[in-house]
Amino acid sequence: MILAIDAGNSRTKWGVFDAAGELQVHGACLNIDLATMQVPLAWKSCKRVVISNVAGPAVAETLKALLGTLDVSIRWIMPTGSACGVKNGYASPQQLGADRWAALIAAWHHYHKPCVVVNAGTALTIDALATDGHYGVFVGGLIVPGIRLMQQSLAHGTAGIAELPGSFSDFPVSTGNAVYSGVLLAAAGAIKAMFANLQYRENEPPRCILNGGDAALLADVLASDAEVAKHVVIADNLVLQGLLLMEKGAVE
Repeated sequence: MILAIDAGNSRTKWGVFDAAGELQVHGACLNIDLATMQVPLAWKSCKRVVISNVAGPAVAETLKALLGTLDVSIRWIMPTGSACGVKNGYASPQQLGADRWAALIAAWHHYHKPCVVVNAGTALTIDALATDGHYGVFVGGLIVPGIRLMQQSLAHGTAGIAELPGSFSDFPVSTGNAVYSGVLLAAAGAIKAMFANLQYRENEPPRCILNGGDAALLADVLASDAEVAKHVVIADNLVLQGLLLMEKGAVE
């Protein structure tokens, strides 16, 4: 059994995979709760652990302490120039977030075609995966504030906009609705721009893969664009699947 851990900016997600690569059990917790978390029973059946951490050294130390109670080998993922059939287009490959790298690898493994890979969490990352023969190529991506971070920035950076509840509307008539609708459309607009750029580059419409806590919200907004919507798929646990692929590839 292999334990995959994805430590994001706000939450840490984990999954236990069997020898066939099937996800057996998974969970998540807020990073602020990691220090008091009890080691899940499912972790105790694992002999190998693979980790993506973009949350910083404090979370890394907390994870080390949790895993220190287990008899496991631990691998911390760092992006490289290539792995598992995917080439990294960053000039300095290690600058790419480990979670983004894992998601790109999982996307290529599942589809083997051009993809826009979206991680919709605290930050919104929108990455373009092109094709080069039998290889996938990460050709570049966008990073913008996630939906809640955009809302918070308006509330904290302006005098007249508070953190108000809101719902989506084509024509908002309250401040809460205006902010909520605006940030969703801004996020969707960035995704559609990358979709159009990659479609032009590859001469075919890419798959648009959404994962992360706000994936369903973005899928609802993107549904208004029929050309993009028919290529949208929500892929749960994409980062965990990519981590598993890298760990299995390293051992095999």
